[in-house]
Amino acid sequence: MSEEPRPACQNTPGEYCTLCGAWIPPTGNFCPRCGAIRASLRASDPTQSPFPMARTVPVKTGPSWRRLFKTGSAYSMITLLAQFILALVTLIYGITIVLPEIVKHTFSMIIITPNLVEIGRISGDALGVYYLLIVAAILMSAFWLFATSARPFRKELGMRAESRKHSAIFDLCGLMFAVIFLNMVVILVMGMFGNEVTSPVEDRDLWELLFLLANASVWEELIVRVLMIGLPLMAIDLLRRAFSGRALPYKPHKYVLGGGISIGIPEAALLIFSSAMFGMGHYEGWGAWKVFPTAVAGLAFGYMFLRHGLAASIMLHFGFDYLSLPSDVFPGASLSILVFLGVAVLLWIGMGSVFFGYYLTRMAEFVTKRKYFEDRPAPQPVHYTHSYGGQITQLQRETPSVTRSPEPDRREPVTTQNAIPGFGAVFICPVCGSTQARWLDGRFQCLRCGSLQ
Repeated sequence: MSEEPRPACQNTPGEYCTLCGAWIPPTGNFCPRCGAIRASLRASDPTQSPFPMARTVPVKTGPSWRRLFKTGSAYSMITLLAQFILALVTLIYGITIVLPEIVKHTFSMIIITPNLVEIGRISGDALGVYYLLIVAAILMSAFWLFATSARPFRKELGMRAESRKHSAIFDLCGLMFAVIFLNMVVILVMGMFGNEVTSPVEDRDLWELLFLLANASVWEELIVRVLMIGLPLMAIDLLRRAFSGRALPYKPHKYVLGGGISIGIPEAALLIFSSAMFGMGHYEGWGAWKVFPTAVAGLAFGYMFLRHGLAASIMLHFGFDYLSLPSDVFPGASLSILVFLGVAVLLWIGMGSVFFGYYLTRMAEFVTKRKYFEDRPAPQPVHYTHSYGGQITQLQRETPSVTRSPEPDRREPVTTQNAIPGFGAVFICPVCGSTQARWLDGRFQCLRCGSLQ
């Protein structure tokens, strides 16, 4: 019998067998329990697979715990989406409050260095036009976000979404849950140590508060996320193209509008740097207590910019800044709004504790290059036929198990043609798939690749 070439797939990560649920180590190509080919090596066209399978029986499993949690989280996010809609209504109605007053004042445009540096001033009608542009940018961001993410979010509500792939709406709400939770923890810790939480917006007029928080949602995203993440990534991309000498497709708008950017080492470094600058920029007005939670919020805004785009980061920033403003703008319904917020915030804090841990886990996965809390396929009754090296091995098991046997005769090589007395299972090497082995010092040694099992 001619020997098949050994496949070059020894550097792939380990995975669970999709037929019996056993763990296949990184060095194995076959399941050590049932002998099935690992799922990552199966070709869509059986004739092109290096290990042809005569028949594959799909594993029937129920909803995974990850999918159940994701669906439950999506339904809890409906309350936060209602708050977003209420904030947008507040923004639109606030035009009638802000516009008559803002044209009488002057506003300083600043950038973060990390100190706040003034770069110009706007006043009069120009400031009124600038405010209307800010409102238009927020409304267009909301329209784009909900229009492009509504269908994926409906799949998440219907338990049909893929694991680890989130819609922009799901990440928007999940990150806002986490940011709210962290801010509440910081405030509670500050109170326990007798430190007062200060806010520079407490004594502001309502019209000024509506303008400043709307402006922060757009302007801060432009000067932090676009200038400190998008444009440096564009420069890095240009350098890579210059040194590679290859004519690669170039899309400069991707770095300005964000979205669809995979997070690697440069992206992670710029994300951390911009978030630190963002946190330090709030020291002057808010005090030291605000630096850490704002830096963490900057990580959330930057992540939304990289993964889902500038519009998504603007909406996350806006939703957080406008969280409590509806009760001030609509005093007649303030009691109902406060009751809704009081009940909803308890839910948001509880969900935030879970999502805060989830995103910490994702960060750990990025650093360690490992995946945690993965679903393990449930063992199923299997009946399948595999072809290994020209031989057909028929396996039929109702419950996956490993058959143990008395120690065979060590003086004689063991092969599939030479049965072992008392040993009921056929030997299949989990590394190369060979069915020929010998007994060596209490272990099987594959006659093809020499591995000990």
